[in-house]
Amino acid sequence: MSQRHDQGSINQVTFDGDSVQRPLHPWTRSVHTLLGYLTAHGFPYVPAPRSIDEDRRIEVVGFIEGSVALRPWPEVLKCESGLTQLGDFLRRYHEVVEDFVPCEDAVWHVPDLTWQPGDIIRHGDLGPWNTVWRNGNLSGVIDWDFAEPGSRLADIAQLAWHVVPLRGADFWQEVGFEKEPDLGQRLGAICAAYGASASRVVDALLGVQDEDLRRISELGARGIFPWSVFRERGDASQIAKEQRWLMSSHNSLLG
Repeated sequence: MSQRHDQGSINQVTFDGDSVQRPLHPWTRSVHTLLGYLTAHGFPYVPAPRSIDEDRRIEVVGFIEGSVALRPWPEVLKCESGLTQLGDFLRRYHEVVEDFVPCEDAVWHVPDLTWQPGDIIRHGDLGPWNTVWRNGNLSGVIDWDFAEPGSRLADIAQLAWHVVPLRGADFWQEVGFEKEPDLGQRLGAICAAYGASASRVVDALLGVQDEDLRRISELGARGIFPWSVFRERGDASQIAKEQRWLMSSHNSLLG
């Protein structure tokens, strides 16, 4: 692979051979420790940490072969196979990470957020845009910058939010469905693969959305990256809209 640069919504990354170079952040060392733990325990779905270059202010991680699920979604994400693979991935990830205890001085992207007994380190940004697919199979999940201490339910709720998707009555058109999918059935598929109650996942998602809104309002107003970016581009109004839809659709989703 020749060197190329991609600009995401937050970071510019450089692909060079079998490695990816990304900007260094205060939380990068904590994330590398997590990725190193997962790699050492044989978990195959994460980019292997390579190095941190303080002088150039970059981190280097391994490249995961495949295609990122951007819009319109690949066919695998529009059928039960993709949902099942993602639910299974998350269950297996939580099984591996449940014994990971971060260092006391670990820094996460949320200021002053600390791990407590009973927490896991959740991915924190589980959406199609961070999943990599090859020949209809999940190759990996990338961009762990938003990893943070939290609950298993928050992780599965966030995944369901973005891949079912639980984002409104017509959002399915934006990701490439030709006709309206059965969102309740898709929610059930991902929950079954993970082993979670759909009603608990929906309730947890309302809490995830509340926390996102709080962070955008409070941290964004303080100019803290990346919530300042989210605040400026109007993410809060979109999240609030999707939350209202979720509350009004609660009974129909759960059958």
